[in-house]
Parts: sequence; structure tokens; C-alpha cells
Amino acid sequence: MASSNDKHVRPEASDTRHRGNSFIYIGTVILLIITVLAFVFVPAMGGSMDGSDELTFGSWNNKPISFVQGGYFSSQVQQVKAQYESQGIKDTGDQFFAYRVWQRAFENTAVHLALLDYAQRAGISVSESFIDARMIENQAFMDNGVFSKRKYREATNSAKIALRKEIETSALKGRYVTDSVSYIASKAETGFLKAIAQSQRVVEYVAVPFSAYPDEERFAFASANPAAFKRLALSQITVSSSKKEAEQVKAKVGSGSLSFDEAAKAHSKDDFASKGGNAGARYAWEIKSDLKEASDFEALQSLGKGEVSPVFETLVGSWVFYRVDEASADPDLGSADLAKNVTKYLNRNEKGRIEDWVVAKASEFAAAASSDFKAAATAKGYEVKETQPFPLNYGKALDIGYFSLLGSLDATDLPELRGADTSERFLSAAFSLEAGQVSKPVVLNDFAIVLRVKEIKNADEGDMGLLEAYYPTVVQQNASRELAAAILASPSLKDDFIAAFSRAYSQTN
Repeated sequence: MASSNDKHVRPEASDTRHRGNSFIYIGTVILLIITVLAFVFVPAMGGSMDGSDELTFGSWNNKPISFVQGGYFSSQVQQVKAQYESQGIKDTGDQFFAYRVWQRAFENTAVHLALLDYAQRAGISVSESFIDARMIENQAFMDNGVFSKRKYREATNSAKIALRKEIETSALKGRYVTDSVSYIASKAETGFLKAIAQSQRVVEYVAVPFSAYPDEERFAFASANPAAFKRLALSQITVSSSKKEAEQVKAKVGSGSLSFDEAAKAHSKDDFASKGGNAGARYAWEIKSDLKEASDFEALQSLGKGEVSPVFETLVGSWVFYRVDEASADPDLGSADLAKNVTKYLNRNEKGRIEDWVVAKASEFAAAASSDFKAAATAKGYEVKETQPFPLNYGKALDIGYFSLLGSLDATDLPELRGADTSERFLSAAFSLEAGQVSKPVVLNDFAIVLRVKEIKNADEGDMGLLEAYYPTVVQQNASRELAAAILASPSLKDDFIAAFSRAYSQTN
């Protein structure tokens, strides 16, 4: 197994993604497909669903999904438990572990019954000669790799009947699933996919962050909008139940039977209650955004130090009244706190202003970078980053976790490009430019990205061979998942799992 650092090692441009042992890579692919399809192809372990010690969790087409010792559900509980433990998820005896195991076993059993039902309704049958052939090949009757008549004779009739039934049900399920999800791609389809994967781009780029928006721009905005950035030092009491109760609390404060601090601690339902209602100094736009009516803020702003406001309704449906601790003051232009608050305001209300400024700076860089990208970046103080080769693959299609048949943009170490594989503007820019050309700014993740196509190259022929060989298998994998999901969402499935599990668990604990 590769070390945890291997994924961060970047090969030279001439390296291929799978330069190591291709047979190991292909084996990994096959193992992955088998693992995913195991949800549908879980083999029966034999045994009857009849018994006295029975607990029913639901039904499929009115056929009970019951837990009986020795039955299919029972075998699935054991298999799923063993699977989780092999993954390092240990049975600690808690309800959560048991719930996960039993729920997965229930779902496996539901899929099992549904597939048998579908197969029977489709008229699929298993011949006796097929079962005979599989019996002869069964390991239970083998001796040194050869069928043993002695071992067959020594087996009990009930064991042989159970094994024949297991072979039959497995074959029925297998045939139905194979017929349902098997897929043969046309030459035109695989040709189209190979054409997408064949042409790859290596891109170098500069990212101008929105955080580069300068303080002088922030202060200029505050200076042009001083009313929004006046400050009031306030204490407040918030009542969530009703306006009437808020008025009653305010009356107690007004009569002197309760101090404002005491009333806040006893009745307020906000983050300032424990501090006697002290909310500190807040900017006008923040206070105004809390209140339902804009005129209420004007009334509050007109109060002097020590005065208590009327009860106002908030946007979230609670009621609040304030005490003015310091009267309204003009913004302190040049303060770090104001710069931070202007940024907060712009991000919430006028983010386009920041974007316009950043895009303008990125456009200046793009104009200067057409002749020498790295020199222009150095002159501007920008860092140049570079991608690995990637194809035009929107949304990482045919990416099944461990590998991507088409290949895709790897942004693991390039946070500015997170989500670029689903950005039409970014992909259009990258694949509409010729080698050496520089793009216009593309806005992505609070950055203005200017990219240059450093190289256009063809994918490795080995990768193209994998795409052609395994594309039908990946399609079948997705179809298998959809088949299982459709069964579990079918109205034919009556799911009483939660109620049955709760009863069973409470009886055993």
C-alpha cells in the first residue's frame, strides 16, 4: 500500500498515472467493482425462513422479512457484522453499532427477496442440470481438487437440499441482475469518451483573492455611507414568547422593581442575557438588519444615553427593547474594527463591489502576462501554481472514488481550484485557449483566476485502453446501485425496521 504522502508526489509531465504494475491497477478495479456489486449479489447461506423464534421487520410484496435463526436475514446479520469488524469498526455493544448492522442486513434481505420476486415474474428458471454441475464443483464435495463421491454420499440429504436451493436462488438473482444491468457500449460512444479523455491541458494560473480588497477602498465606502456605520453601545432584552410579555418585563424595568441587568438575566433569550443584556457597541446596519421595521431603528437612534426604547419586533419573530449605553457616534475612519465591519457588510450585501475590484486587478495582470506569465506574476507579487494534466470532464464523470476512467482535474493541493471541475467558465476558458494563451479572469471560490495553457498533451494509451475496457463495467456498477436503490424505495417494500428493531433491542437490554 502506498504511504499517506504518495498522493502528494507530483510526477514529471512525461510520467504516466499508472506507470507501476498495470496488473495490480486492473486488479484493484475488479476488486472495487465486486465490492460495490456485492450489495446485490450477496449469496444465500441456506436455511429456512420458518421457525418459532421469529421477528418480522417488514415485507416485500406481502412476503415477510423475518429474522429466524438459520435464515437469510440471520446470515446477513453475521456477514455484515464481520464486514464492519474487518474494516476496524468494532462491536462495542452499543445500540448504534447494532442498528447499523441490522439495518444493512434488513436492506440486503429486502433486495434478496425482491430479486427473486423479479426473476420469478420474468419467467427465469434454473435447470436441474445446471444445479447438478454446480454441485459437482462445490468445495464441500472436493478431495484434492476432484469431486469425491464419498464426501457426497456422507453429506446429509438436508444439507444437499439446502445447497441445491442456495445454488438455485443465487443463479436466479444473478441472471436477473445480469440481464438488468449488463451494458454493451457502441464504438461511437466509446470513441466519443476517448476523444474527451485524449486531449488534456496543463494549466498554470494566478489567483487574486477577494481578501486583497484594500482598506482604503473599505474606508472610502464607509465615508460614502456614514449612516450605515454609526455606532451605538446598547444593552438589550429579547423575549421570544409574545409582545405582551416583553411589555410586562419592560414595565418592571421602568417601575424600578427590576434593574435592566436583573431583567436581562431573568427573562432575556439571547446571547447577552448572562451579561445583563450588555451587547456592546454595534454598527447601525447590524442593528437595523435585526429589526422588522426600518422606522424602529430611527426611533432607537434618536434616544439619548440611558434611555430605554419601546418594544420592537425582530425579523425572526421575537420582541426586543434596548437601553442606550452610549449615544450614536460617527464611524471611526481608519480603525481596524471599522475595516473588518465594512468587509462583513460588503460580503453580506454588496459582494459584487469586491468582485469588481479584484477582477479589475486580475485583468491588469492578464494584459501584462500575455508575453511572460511568470515575470508578470513576479512583478505583481503573485504566486504561480500549476495543475497536473486533465481532460474536459465536467463533474468528474465516471469517477468512482479510487480512480477516474476519464481522468479529472485534481485540486487536492490547489484550493483556489476547488470545484473548478463543475465551473463551465473555467473549463471553457481552459479548453478554448491554445497553448501559451492567457485567459480573461474567471471568478471561482472568492478568487479571480487568470490561467495560461502551458501545455496541450495526449493521454497515455494505457489509460485509453482502460477506458475502453472498463467503461461498460462502471456503467453496470451505477446501474446496480440504482437497481438496489429502486428496490428500497419501492412501494412493494413495507419497512417496519425502526419499530421492530426498537422492540427487539429494548427486550434484550
